Amino acid sequence: MASIKKRKDAYQFSVSVGRDLNGKQMFKYKTYFPRATTPAAIRKEVELAAAEFEEQVKSGKYYDGERITFANFVKQWKENYAIKNLAPYTLKTYEDALRDNFYPVIGNMKLSKITSVNIQNVVNSMVRKGAAPATVHRAFYVVSGILQKAYKWGLIQENVAKRCELPKAAQKEIRFWTAEQAQEFLKALTLTYHHSVKGKERILGSSGKTYTVDDYTRSYTISRVWREFFNLELHTGMRRGELCGLRWCDIDFEKKTVSVRQVISRLGKGEGLTVKEPKTKSSIRTIAVSRDVIESLKSWRLEQMQTCMQMGNYWEGQRGEMFDQNFVFTRPDLSGRPIYPDSVSHKFHEIIQAYNEEYHGDIPDINFHGTRHTSATLLISEGLDVVEVSHRLGHSKTSTTEDIYAHQLEKVDEHAADVLDSILNKSR
Repeated sequence: MASIKKRKDAYQFSVSVGRDLNGKQMFKYKTYFPRATTPAAIRKEVELAAAEFEEQVKSGKYYDGERITFANFVKQWKENYAIKNLAPYTLKTYEDALRDNFYPVIGNMKLSKITSVNIQNVVNSMVRKGAAPATVHRAFYVVSGILQKAYKWGLIQENVAKRCELPKAAQKEIRFWTAEQAQEFLKALTLTYHHSVKGKERILGSSGKTYTVDDYTRSYTISRVWREFFNLELHTGMRRGELCGLRWCDIDFEKKTVSVRQVISRLGKGEGLTVKEPKTKSSIRTIAVSRDVIESLKSWRLEQMQTCMQMGNYWEGQRGEMFDQNFVFTRPDLSGRPIYPDSVSHKFHEIIQAYNEEYHGDIPDINFHGTRHTSATLLISEGLDVVEVSHRLGHSKTSTTEDIYAHQLEKVDEHAADVLDSILNKSR
């Protein structure tokens, strides 16, 4: 058991780690500042912290903030936390932010010697070099999150980054569609489009002779997989990676629900995909959908099963009794492989632009995440409870939904005031 000694407002833990070559006993020490206020609560907190410290020392997972540098601690943070909890692409962006901004200044500093001034100097330097406020915020929160882990693991007495001041970030405009624009987009998914192809010379492989192909127009329709993908998105407000990771076993056709149990994200540019659980518990959820949506998905499932049979060995997905482990949205190349998340955004903009050009439409070219905002704002505008909207979106806190859609909620509140006024005046 770790030894505990009271030192004014703090407690010192010590754990024996054996003896040196001269037979002298060696110890690891840690100073702990309890947060509790009552004697009983303090005693319980200190005993728990001492036991945790002893376990860390004996398992080799305790690092001394007086000795380990920031860069070396990041390696431990990565091994013991980041790899398990962050998407590979997210982790890469974190490492880039550290390499480009913080390593040159605090990389070789001992954790316990880093001050808020050191962090603030990096922030100020980024601002002077013209970095956008959002970029500065992202980089800062990387280093702040790492220092918070160092504090939680007992290496430092406080997260000094919390003392820093950041440049004011501009309020990001939330772009979404009106109900009419969303309806117009769904209509755009069903139309026929025409693409002009410029003629060119070709060479016959057998004879080597050249011939000319004249200009021609190619007609095409939107692939069924994309029609189903975007239709389900507007009806659920799911995140892009959640839709890409959806399997047939996640859909309950009887109860008319769609469950989010896994997500697909990219490992990095040109490095493939990874499938993992959603990063928060609230993201793991079940969403109700309409009968029309379910019937459309039933039809799409049957079509995918037929494709599976027709493509033979080219189909890389599951077959037979394992078919429902297949992804709902597979690549248009009929291979059965999952859709690449970046392809979603590319196709989304492509459809909007094609429709606006050929049919003289006026659908705003918002980013794909705007469809998630569209689904939420349409529900809020109809007076749906913010708790239910928050659940459908997978927000961990209702306050997150309220913050994002504050303007829309104000409109609903104004409408509620008018309704009450009408009722009360009528009663008079």
